[in-house]
Amino acid sequence: MSGLTSPAEPGVVVMPAADAYDFEYFRARLDAGLLSRSIAVRVFRMPLLAVPVGGARRGGWFGADGLAAALAVRDVLAPLNGFPGARVTWRCAPRSSYAVEWGDRPPATWLDDNERLAFYGLTRPAPCSEPEAEPEPEPGHHDRARASSPAVFSCSSAAPYRRGPR
Repeated sequence: MSGLTSPAEPGVVVMPAADAYDFEYFRARLDAGLLSRSIAVRVFRMPLLAVPVGGARRGGWFGADGLAAALAVRDVLAPLNGFPGARVTWRCAPRSSYAVEWGDRPPATWLDDNERLAFYGLTRPAPCSEPEAEPEPEPGHHDRARASSPAVFSCSSAAPYRRGPR
């Protein structure tokens, strides 16, 4: 068939943690020891942080827009120390996409935002003079959508898509 091409294999590059687009987010919320063991993973153009498990951090995830990207990221993380059980999963929130998870599996729902932050070993940043927005759900993925409690949303609880005017 002429004119049809297969999607290009994503180029996954491991970089120093400080090169990650979301490094400052994690620096304000993560234990310095874990941050020092983290890596930036660049898929296509944007490097994002992949944080290993350890200490209070029980699991992690890295979002990917497509299956090929998720498999490539998994293949990079799986042999590294701190990314046990690296696996490709499907996430419904904050938006439906593939993700690479490692460590313990997160619960299907969270009791509250504090439980979610604790699972990922994150803390709230120290207050500053200006009020700061609530932390995003576990960055290190392509999704930048903010949800104060992403586990409230799931495939079954999401509002159905409606056609026509709203």
